[in-house]
Amino acid sequence: MDRDSIDILIIFFNKVEQTICCINSFLASGQQIYVLNNGSDAKQESKLRNRFKGVDRIHILNSGKNLGPAGGRNYLIKHTQSKWIFFVDNDIVIEPSNGWLEKFFCYIANYTSAEVICPRIYNVHEGLYMDRLNVVISDNKLVLQRELSEVTNFFPEGGAIVNRSVFDRNGLYDEELFAFEGYEFALRALRSMDGEIKVHHTNEFKLIHNHSFQKMSKDKEAVRERYNEHRMKASYDRLINEYNITFSHDWHWWTKNQVAIMTTPKLILRIKQKISNILNR
Repeated sequence: MDRDSIDILIIFFNKVEQTICCINSFLASGQQIYVLNNGSDAKQESKLRNRFKGVDRIHILNSGKNLGPAGGRNYLIKHTQSKWIFFVDNDIVIEPSNGWLEKFFCYIANYTSAEVICPRIYNVHEGLYMDRLNVVISDNKLVLQRELSEVTNFFPEGGAIVNRSVFDRNGLYDEELFAFEGYEFALRALRSMDGEIKVHHTNEFKLIHNHSFQKMSKDKEAVRERYNEHRMKASYDRLINEYNITFSHDWHWWTKNQVAIMTTPKLILRIKQKISNILNR
């Protein structure tokens, strides 16, 4: 294996400062980094391009419009050729920035059949590590099982290293989905002739994911666009209708909570929470 066998793929939809931090965290390992401008503000795109002007292994692509998360990832898959694809959201940094690549190579040398590798993901905004999940259909219900085992059948689409063969075999993400595309992908594989995807989890390196408060109005607009309730509902409905299942997911609360975290100052959030606690006594 060599460094060119794995590319870093990042979707850039505003939050330029966090995007710069994300890219910087991967520079030390020497990969080709592909950043898709997925409908960002022109000034933010210009700032990103100027910041990395002359850095040959950073490639900034332009979709021409906001393709959504699924469409954006598909665009990047189609415009790259490496064997391994490392998807990271633009509000993520990797630790350690030096040494993670060697740890990845050692892992796949020991587990030669592994097709997806998930580092640990620490969500700063929740103060928790992301659960390892299995996607299971039971009595026409989509159930998310929390697992301690090293191998599951689900990977977070914004924080995993995926062998391109997974997409060759199962197809790309459903671009009609603005959310829940990772669940749909896992379900599609589960119901296919080849069966579920074997997702390996490692603690050897980790991703720090931070839905931080956004000060700039354009970034707040991007947050509200990303967590647009109409699109979230349409995605949820499409998932359950396509697979004829029920799925107990409080997406409405989750959506509002994500927007609140990124658009409301922490002090105001704490005050609102205290008032809510008093009213609910």
